[in-house]
Amino acid sequence: MIPITIRQLQYYVAVYEEGSFTKAAEREHCSQPALSEQVRNLEKILNRPLLERAVNGVRPTAEGRRFYQHSAAILRSVNLAQIEMAEVSGQLAGQVRAGLIPSVVRGLLPSFLPTFTDAYPMIDVRVIQGFSDTLAESVLAKAVEFAVILEPPKHEGIEITKFSEDRMVLISNPALGFKRGDPLRLAEVAPLNLVVPSPNHVLRKNIERHIWTKEIPVSRILEMDSVHGMIDFVCNSKWATILPLTAVLCDIESERVCINPIIEPYLEADLYLINLRQHPLTAAARIFVETLRGEAIAAGKAARAD
Repeated sequence: MIPITIRQLQYYVAVYEEGSFTKAAEREHCSQPALSEQVRNLEKILNRPLLERAVNGVRPTAEGRRFYQHSAAILRSVNLAQIEMAEVSGQLAGQVRAGLIPSVVRGLLPSFLPTFTDAYPMIDVRVIQGFSDTLAESVLAKAVEFAVILEPPKHEGIEITKFSEDRMVLISNPALGFKRGDPLRLAEVAPLNLVVPSPNHVLRKNIERHIWTKEIPVSRILEMDSVHGMIDFVCNSKWATILPLTAVLCDIESERVCINPIIEPYLEADLYLINLRQHPLTAAARIFVETLRGEAIAAGKAARAD
């Protein structure tokens, strides 16, 4: 019997999940002809078609869907075995490659990262900041090991875990007259000059929907994609913005900004952890994630108590 290689399984899983040989080759950083040949060889070994090829992509056969489940489980087991062997020494070390959305970078990292790096001097940390869609692509391309995002993608190769609960808040200059901490029904407030992210941001889509339905009254809109910039601008103007509470955890006690929870309309703000199903998190990544999650939960509780 001709042995099936790990590479063949990796390439098949990539084609199955991407629905395209071209996208799979980009994801696996190889040429499309080489990837196609490996998948064809796999089908020859199994003596059955796994994929139906068409001009607009590929679709798995019934056998292909069953074989994908086995392939993904095998790859996960192999990667888990490698991780456990690397950790057998018991020394917590390695590199963490984390993808984080801007609100997490601004609101949590200033207090979290110095303590974490002091506590784990053998762990090297690399943080990439980006929007949810971009970070999901980075996870698929293996540029980051995991990402914490607002809206997880619908992708079979990605494992999704609830990271923490969050809520949206209105952030404004105290001169606008809102009382700090008061819950708001935005339909009841005067029309706002509102700073919003660009249309490629998941928050924009949610906010814009409620602007159309008049649940968020708006007189003017300004687009800006920098969370730092949005908050600094609001603090120095008569504009307001809507962001997750996480983004302003470091500003709760500040006199320069007014933060009000939004109770209507409902705006999704929970955070999700995503990583590749076939690549379990390393010990270094797990301790980073759990420590960051603990920081998020504790800071959120403290802010709500205030």
